[in-house]
Amino acid sequence: MYSMQHACLAALPISALVYLFGAAPAGAQATSPPVGNSDAAATAFDPPSSIGTGQMDAGIITITARRREETSQDVPVAISVVGGEHIDNTGSFNVGRLQQLTPTLQFYSSNPRNTAVNIRGLGAPFGLTNDGIEQGVGIYVDDVYYSRVASATFDFLDVTQIEVLRGPQGTLYGKNTTAGAINITTWQPTFTFESRAEVSVGNLGLKQAKAALSGPLSDTVAARLALSATNRRGTIFNVTTDRLINEQDNFGLRGQLLW
Repeated sequence: MYSMQHACLAALPISALVYLFGAAPAGAQATSPPVGNSDAAATAFDPPSSIGTGQMDAGIITITARRREETSQDVPVAISVVGGEHIDNTGSFNVGRLQQLTPTLQFYSSNPRNTAVNIRGLGAPFGLTNDGIEQGVGIYVDDVYYSRVASATFDFLDVTQIEVLRGPQGTLYGKNTTAGAINITTWQPTFTFESRAEVSVGNLGLKQAKAALSGPLSDTVAARLALSATNRRGTIFNVTTDRLINEQDNFGLRGQLLW
């Protein structure tokens, strides 16, 4: 890259080089620091403090993929991070919808027992039932491992962000992560009162409600309660049983205490 830049500069006429490097605007010349005064030079060319804290930090994504808080750019792992606000805006309320937002993530499910989550085509086979099959993609909620893949069929509940790690993660996450891991982080109890609620309706009779409430119980104890309910009629009509199948009827409730 440097050799190409030098070659381009060498091809410019002398008058153009003088214009590029020697002709500074009058305003810039008036505020230039005196030569030889390093302290004055450093002060004059320091960027404003508002740029360092307000605008640049706004795009930093903090993750816990390696069991500690880091920025996503510092982690040498193939990872996709989806924020809770993005999940709500796109209606990605479970892993099946999450695969539309993250690359190489596949989700297969005809019922909770017959479910498979794969990354890069690797994981558990999709068969009749896989209750006893070791999974290849680990699912973690607040660093707690969910050993049964059926838990992946439930709705995300009060989620702040989801990290999808591609590739083997056995060093930090243990077994059952040969293809990758899904690390789900939820909102924690707060000592300031806060609440949120959301109601959604859609086609196929979809009805969904979400709510969360957090606040202090005392000076040292805080609690958070979250719930989610999703109901939708089936998408396939079984002519033999004369009923719709693949319906959804999920209800989730989580309580957390912080001391």
